[in-house]
Amino acid sequence: MPSIRMLEAPAPGYDQFGEVPSGGGGLDFGGRLDAWSLDALAPHTKGYAQQSSRNASAARNRRINEAGRLWADCMTGANDMEPIFLREAMHPRNPALVQCLREKYPRLFTDSNGRMLGLRETMAVTDYQALYSDVIDRLYYSNFQAWPITNKQLAKVQQLRDFRTVKRYLYDGLVTPYTGSDPGAPPPQFAMLGPAPQNGAIPPTGATSTAALTYSPLLYQAGASINWAAFVGDDLNIFKDVPRRLAMKGNRGIAKFITGLYADINGPLTSGSQPLFQSGYHNQLTTANGATANNPRLGIQGVTDAYNIIAGQLDSTGDPIMMGSPANLVYGANDFAAAKNLASMLENLTSVQGGQAGTSSNLIGQLIRVRNWAMENLTLVYDPYLKLVAVNAPSSWFMSLTPDSQERPGIEVGFLTGFEEPQLFSEIPTTQRMGGGPDPTMGNFWSNNQNIKAMGVMGGTTIDGRSWVGSTGLGV
Repeated sequence: MPSIRMLEAPAPGYDQFGEVPSGGGGLDFGGRLDAWSLDALAPHTKGYAQQSSRNASAARNRRINEAGRLWADCMTGANDMEPIFLREAMHPRNPALVQCLREKYPRLFTDSNGRMLGLRETMAVTDYQALYSDVIDRLYYSNFQAWPITNKQLAKVQQLRDFRTVKRYLYDGLVTPYTGSDPGAPPPQFAMLGPAPQNGAIPPTGATSTAALTYSPLLYQAGASINWAAFVGDDLNIFKDVPRRLAMKGNRGIAKFITGLYADINGPLTSGSQPLFQSGYHNQLTTANGATANNPRLGIQGVTDAYNIIAGQLDSTGDPIMMGSPANLVYGANDFAAAKNLASMLENLTSVQGGQAGTSSNLIGQLIRVRNWAMENLTLVYDPYLKLVAVNAPSSWFMSLTPDSQERPGIEVGFLTGFEEPQLFSEIPTTQRMGGGPDPTMGNFWSNNQNIKAMGVMGGTTIDGRSWVGSTGLGV
């Protein structure tokens, strides 16, 4: 139903059909509507105040109610009214129909002074600037684009059947070393060690824990609650992108959770019950583990040192491990340009690992020109959350082997079946009209809010750090 107001007749004395209005008195236009429109333009607040004062009039309210009754009767056919009467009320042409309206709706068409009134829409062209100055040129810019889950490929992804605790067993020390003996001598006597999880001990000892690696999946949620009034007033379709925002929150939560499995506030994860980087794994980029410098910034020398550390890994019995596979180079925002430069480099001049550095007797040294082989089998993995998690070492970087190529991946993340991606849910509306069905726009019965949420179930843990190498990037 359009908003309405009572419009006085355009000429004094008689109505448009040449009749004297009932109750006597002449029609008095006096330019009041034009004056109101001018007042509403400058200043705007003056026009608003006059309109508010007019709306407060009891007589006017009665006429407005009468106009609403006419509208409803014409729309429903009540009181023997047809839509033609509404059209006649807006633009009087037929004296018989006008007389019928006068009789059935006297308050609408004749005021207390006997003046003939008509039914008109409230807005005039001159009112637009006053009432819609903040609407005509409105525009909504949506939210920023989010990064996808770039680090998911670093973890072994498993499907979980339920919420029970997940257990992962890593048995070492189950068999004895392959040793020679005199075939004629009595068999040696020994006490075999029990199966023990891999924890870096070389060789495994009886004190090594036999407990399984465990983690429990948890429920993760993000929600939005939007009131009915906000939806009604949303002429810019702001709330249309709520599902996309919820999905974005879920993906960001998963990405940050995975980052927390290999990094903490100080860089590579070296704390906790099962740290990914520890002395037993020899997987930190330090001179003690074979690097040319301690915790270097991301560079070609550090990348080649990481290859050396991975190639020299040993299992818990002290035997070498074959760990050849494609690898990932994981870096944060501080090394974004450095990683791109390394990937685009064609050749490298080096004085180490095949060359010879200059000395006091040989100042020039021996440089070798090397094709950029170190980056050929590396996949760049930009982790936007690395800088936010490793606050004290924002230049941390890592090299990791592809988890699906390893019998023992570095980290594992598990998702409840059906919830590997955040799922969107909405609350069933509990508001309905009398005799009707639920109204989805009205939401909750008590709050009139529409409640939407994204849900996911996940957990994770570190498994074995030998397929990872990490550097804090601090140079110490």
